[in-house]
Amino acid sequence: MTQSTTARVGRFHQGRLSEGRPQVLDAWRVTTDDADVAASVAGFLGGEPQTNGGRGGLAHEILTSRDSVRVIMDGPDAVTARMVLRSGKEITHECDGSQFLSPDKKKGQSCGCPPLLEDKKLAARDGRGPMPSIDLTFRIAAAPTLGEFHFMTTSWQLAAQLSDLTDALERADGPAVCDLTLELVVFTTKTGIGVGYRKPVVTVLGSPDTVAPEPPPTAGPPPAPAPSALRRKARRAPEPATPNMPEPACSVAVDTPLLYRAARVLGTNDHQETVTAALSEVVAGRRRTTELARLREHVGRIAAIADQALQGRDSPLA
Repeated sequence: MTQSTTARVGRFHQGRLSEGRPQVLDAWRVTTDDADVAASVAGFLGGEPQTNGGRGGLAHEILTSRDSVRVIMDGPDAVTARMVLRSGKEITHECDGSQFLSPDKKKGQSCGCPPLLEDKKLAARDGRGPMPSIDLTFRIAAAPTLGEFHFMTTSWQLAAQLSDLTDALERADGPAVCDLTLELVVFTTKTGIGVGYRKPVVTVLGSPDTVAPEPPPTAGPPPAPAPSALRRKARRAPEPATPNMPEPACSVAVDTPLLYRAARVLGTNDHQETVTAALSEVVAGRRRTTELARLREHVGRIAAIADQALQGRDSPLA
């Protein structure tokens, strides 16, 4: 899986920095140095070009309205994957999961990483092993002449998908149309906290000759129900509540030791789950504020009644 040598015109992101803190987004963010490319991306994917407020050095950003974009990937070489362990800005370990990729004197030698992905993940969580570093190169299917974009991620979920992805790209035997999606994942942690986050997923659909550059339009809204149907619907039991989702505007700044401690408390398995669980707690806390204020009034009144009872006075409830 080698890196494309074609100049890239922009980059896809699933988050951004907001006032120096990481912010997770529900739709793709695109950055570019080319104002014309920025305008074209906004035209195809929604959003408005603006000055890039996040890091990365590219002048323009577009906060699109799309959580799934149809792209064209040119075979397995469009995927670059390695495992990297850093100490600050320095790379101390670089491998392909089984053999060293650098330095040259170690290249090709066994790297000592565990063979199973889950064991690799545990080693990385404990700071003993490398994390995935994945780079995908592609063109927007609806506007392939804009040039190549890329998406970089450390997602363990995408790392688990890489073998199937490269096999599917190999079978395509040429350019392949794919859906690049921020797929919603909802789950409950071991401590009962409802968490939702988005993971990157690539789905290979077929060749440009057989797959449309854009998904077919969805059906329009259903007709309004008859009054009797509305009455029946009103009698139905309420839908089960879904886990609290982190608000898109929430952001946190954490260091690695704090992440490890939070993971133990929240019952999560990786940094992304830990951060989203923490965000869910923040949001849930905000929603409880009004209720807690009301409860404090009742607790204070109950305490006063109990105190009067202990002193043999008449209760104000009598």
